[in-house]
Amino acid sequence: MKDASIDDLIDGLASELEPVRPRRVLRGGLWVAAGWLTGAVLLLWVFGMRHDLAAGLAMAPLPMLAFWLIVALGLAAAWSALRMGLPAVGRDYSGWRWAGLAALALPLTAIFIGMGDSHAAMDAMRPETGMRCTIDGLIAGLGVGAALFAWLKGGAPTSPTRAGWVIGIAAGAAGATAVGLHCSSNDMIHIALWHGLAIPLWGLAGRVFLSPLLRW
Repeated sequence: MKDASIDDLIDGLASELEPVRPRRVLRGGLWVAAGWLTGAVLLLWVFGMRHDLAAGLAMAPLPMLAFWLIVALGLAAAWSALRMGLPAVGRDYSGWRWAGLAALALPLTAIFIGMGDSHAAMDAMRPETGMRCTIDGLIAGLGVGAALFAWLKGGAPTSPTRAGWVIGIAAGAAGATAVGLHCSSNDMIHIALWHGLAIPLWGLAGRVFLSPLLRW
């Protein structure tokens, strides 16, 4: 091929190029923060805050521990999802798994408490006393789920399956923290089951419904 032809080819390809705005984690993080805050504010505006917080008091120790463990899981999963949307090779996205392992303290604590009082455990596991919290958590996580999906849709992650899981876990954790600020129950079985159930349900939804939409 002649040099003139090569130059014409390069010029033709270059003429179709357009500047691309660089992706910043800060911008994606602001989307996530806005989605998280919006979900929590709407839930509290419609249904109100738990009675102790509304009275200016602190949560009981165990519910507070559960709340912050779920917050940590949500933040770690959201951070991993945000990094998946950046162009890079060989990044480690497994940090959220350590937060997930720490969050396993919640169901384990609930199991041990249930073993000590099986009657109270059965009452706490009744759907009519807790399913509402799970539904509220699923709805309150929509903002974070939408923000992370939009971020990763523009970033084309290399592993859509893993991205779907992480989006769902972050969204479910965000919804569970919002419910933790609303629900007045201090029962660890109720919190671990009905609040925490939003996390695996959102994770499955992310894997089944969002992963195919993230493929190139």
